Formats: sequence, C-alpha cells, structure tokens
Amino acid sequence: MKLSRRRVLGGIGAGAAAGLLGAPTSAADSSIGTDTERVFVHPQTSLLDELGELLDVVEAVGGTTVLEFDNFDFVVAEVPSTGLDQLRQDPRVATVEEDDETGIPSDWSPSLSDIFGSPGGSDCSTHPDQRPSWGVERIGADAVEPDGSGVDVGILDTGIQSDHCSLSVAGGRNFTADGTAGDYEDRHGHGTHVAGVAGALDNDRGVVGVAPEANLYAVKVLGDDGSGRYSELIAGIDWCMSNDVEIISMSLGGEAESSTLARAIEKAHSAGHLLLCAAGNEGNDGADSCDAETMTYPATHEDVVAVTAMDETDRLASYSSVGSAVDLLAPGTNVTSSTVDNEYAEASGTNVATPFVTGVAALVWETREEDGPGPSDPVRKILGETAETVLGTCAEGDGLVNAPAALGDERATEGSDWSSDPVGGIRSLLERVVDLIVGFFEWLLGLFR
Repeated sequence: MKLSRRRVLGGIGAGAAAGLLGAPTSAADSSIGTDTERVFVHPQTSLLDELGELLDVVEAVGGTTVLEFDNFDFVVAEVPSTGLDQLRQDPRVATVEEDDETGIPSDWSPSLSDIFGSPGGSDCSTHPDQRPSWGVERIGADAVEPDGSGVDVGILDTGIQSDHCSLSVAGGRNFTADGTAGDYEDRHGHGTHVAGVAGALDNDRGVVGVAPEANLYAVKVLGDDGSGRYSELIAGIDWCMSNDVEIISMSLGGEAESSTLARAIEKAHSAGHLLLCAAGNEGNDGADSCDAETMTYPATHEDVVAVTAMDETDRLASYSSVGSAVDLLAPGTNVTSSTVDNEYAEASGTNVATPFVTGVAALVWETREEDGPGPSDPVRKILGETAETVLGTCAEGDGLVNAPAALGDERATEGSDWSSDPVGGIRSLLERVVDLIVGFFEWLLGLFR
C-alpha cells in the first residue's frame, strides 16, 4: 500500500511533526525558495472526501503542511506569499487564517530566591526545608485535605524540569522546534515555576504547590525563549484532549484573537476539559477601571477561566490586565516557586496567579465523581460561587479563589450536575449501573468457586 503524506505525518504524531517541520521558515532557509507565511487552512468539508485532499490543495500552491491534529479538521501550512490568494480562492478551502504569535510577558524577570538560606542543586538532600508560598496560605490551600490525587493537569508552557527535587512530571510532549517531540524539558524557567505553584510536591523540600499529588504534564508549546504560535498551543490542547488530561492551564497570551484557536477551545470545553488562562500583564488604571479592556488572548474567550493577580496587601497588582472577561483573582506578586537548575525563584504576573486557580480546580475535581474529562462547568461554577470578595470591583471577577470554601461546597462531592449537564448525569448513572451489574456477576461466580 502506498503511504500518503497524511499517513506519514499521522504515524510520526503531531508533536514530532511540529518538531521536524513546525519551525517558522524564512526566505533564506525555506525549501520553497520564496517568502512564506504560516497559516491555518480550514477545509470546505462538503467538497472534500477526506482531509488528505486538503494536503494536496496546499501542495498545489507550493505549500507544505507542517501540522495535523487528532481532534480538529484544519491543518497548519507554510505557504508562499504568492500562493495565498490562490489558496483562499480554492472552492475546497473554507478559510485561511494567519498563525499568530503567543508567549509569556517579555518583561517576566524572576529572581533566584535566598529566603531559604541555601541554594538548590542536584543533591536533593541539600535543599532547604519546605515552606508554602504566601499565595498558598492566602487562598487556604495549606488547610485542606484533598491534594489533587488522580487529577491530570496539563501545563502548557515552556516545559517542566523533569528531575527537579520539588516536582514530579507524569509525562508530556514538545510541540516546538526546540528539541524532539519527547523533549519537554524546560530550558527557560517559566514552565517549571508555573508547575511548582500548581503542584510542587509535599516532600519537606523547597516549596509545595496547591495540588501536590496532581499528575503534572509538561506540554511544551513555547520555545526556549518563551515565545510560540497559536498552532503550537492548539497542538497542546489537542494532545490533552487525546490523552484525557482534565485540566488545561495556560500562563500565556497573544495580542490577536484567533477564530481557529477559539474553535479548538470550544471543542475542548465541550469534551469536558477545564481551560484556564492568564489575563495578561498589560496593566490597569486601578481596580475600579471597569471600562478598560487590556486582557490578552485567549483569556477573553468565554470558555476559558481568566485569572487576574493581586499582591500581598490584597490589592490588584499594577501589572495585571483587566477586562469584562475576568473570572477570578489569585495571588501573583513575589511568589516563590521552583525553577530550572533545581533552584527556586520569586516571580510575579497573572501567569503566576493562574496556576493557583489551576491547583484549586484540581482539588475540587478530585472530590467529584468524574473520572477523566467530565463536565467542567460544575467545577468552574463552584470556583466562582465560593470565591472571596477582596476588591469588590470588576477587576476580580467573582473574587479571590478560595480552596476551603470551594471544597466545603456540597457540590464539590457530588457527581454531574443534571440541570447543567444532563448528558454527563446520564453517563454517570450508566457507569454506576454497569458497576452494580459487574459486582452482581462477580458475586454470583463466587458462589460456584
């Protein structure tokens, strides 16, 4: 059987394809030999028998497909600038959209922490005694029993240092050009810091996260310089969907909205995943500046939990973006967490605040009956309705995320909310019926042994 390019890319996997083919090309190094643009190409599905035909359409204008996805029918391609109009006019193509950039704030500047009185290093026995950050204490995560056990959390970032003494990485994938698909190591520091806030281990060393027993996945969608593209972010969402990672945490943002990224978010949300994102570090004119819209994308999407940041004095951080799409507030200033080279660093940003909410979401998810991606709306509702009012303005959304209150809500230990998710409720009931039937037959067989 002759292998099509689609089968080859499918066999390699989206992450490997990104690593091999996904780097932005230029006129100097492009195999096409001319200026190219990286774009999303959406098929006119009614005119295509299979997605493989779309690859032929891209090739016909001199382009190269660089990314396909398991859960989405569009592709990412490098297309000569001279061929874009021809691609857009092809009746088999529905839309062509630019693949815009995303990343962490350019001024993100962590400082190595000396509050423990000693450095980190590869010898874990020399690490300082564990202490929670002020943020963990402020949201009450140090005073609750659940620890996130069994909940999968995708940290979509610069990767995570896999052998850090304060972290345990369950796995991951690299969707950038910096390394192979299996190389999700963090060589920047941002992803490791975020991971520590969400789920650093409770092992008496260094720091402890909000959900220390959650399964952290290093989904590398940002390169070693902290920058990336929406296509790589979508690839990370796609991987989380294919691997049943319940919670998708994004401490990043871009300037431009993207209908393609919106489509990916909506599909992940519909599949039961909870998506969270930093509101942005574009600043504000005060906590009551309700008319300001300084948030970055995709935090503004309605299916994403958008997080702003406060400081230790319960004031809105001066760097925090604000806007009508804000959902929750969390500690974000001078937060100590893990970083690369087995060190610990103090850093600030809504990108630091977001994993606090991610961690509390994991705690709530643990106490509910869903196994794997389930209806995320009940968890989101609990986080919002139990939040603490701190600012009393639009800048905090529903308020400061509150771990004890969220876990104390009676809905935290319930299964699917039938009124908001009847399909999930029916599924939960059927699972219980199956368990009862299996149990009955096991009991019956036991009588004849």
